[in-house]
Amino acid sequence: MVKITDVARHAGVSPSTVSYVLSGKRSISEETRRRVRESIRELGYRPHAGARALASSRSNVLALMIPLRSGIAVPVVMQFAVSVVTAARRHDHDVLLLTQEEGEDGLRRVADSALVDALIVMDVQMKDPRLPLLRSLDRPSVLIGFPADAEDLTCIDLDFHAAGAVCVEHLAELGHREIALIGSPPEVYERQTQTVPRVPVYQHRSQRSRRPAREMRGGQRSAGSATGDRHRPH
Repeated sequence: MVKITDVARHAGVSPSTVSYVLSGKRSISEETRRRVRESIRELGYRPHAGARALASSRSNVLALMIPLRSGIAVPVVMQFAVSVVTAARRHDHDVLLLTQEEGEDGLRRVADSALVDALIVMDVQMKDPRLPLLRSLDRPSVLIGFPADAEDLTCIDLDFHAAGAVCVEHLAELGHREIALIGSPPEVYERQTQTVPRVPVYQHRSQRSRRPAREMRGGQRSAGSATGDRHRPH
């Protein structure tokens, strides 16, 4: 097993210098930093995670809370998860997965025990019960999704408004007279985590294409022109 002293000898520096390069606690010249990192790579050195956490007060682990419950498109969720893990590894971080069922208790457990340095939360509801806890923790967090009150929170999401508007505009230009939006299953609407913004899409259609539109939530069946929640321009 390669030790920190082996890296120091290979790079021609002291063990403490190698430690400072790894922790970033002291300013090290770029040339010395480069030599140390090259030695680490050539020797295949892996610092002990527990020792590194004690020395730096950081675990280099991120928590990712993913939704695995009814109405969720698991393949889509896993695309997000894979992207998070891939990006984390590029920055020498690992990812700890939490399920939505753990809720606030799971977030509090990993934060209070110093298991993770930061948290990423998916499947954000409009009135998400986890928000007060996230605001109170001494760990940074990022939400994939926007709650009704995003004050003091870091949130990111896809631009569903623009995507919906482009879809409607495209179909209208092709001459389609009626447009249907196939939505998520009813339980997703009930949780208020629906990612497709219906109102902006219909407003866009009403203002530009002047086309009647209807919405069908997942699980509903079409019965001619009377199925779904019907929305017509005023």
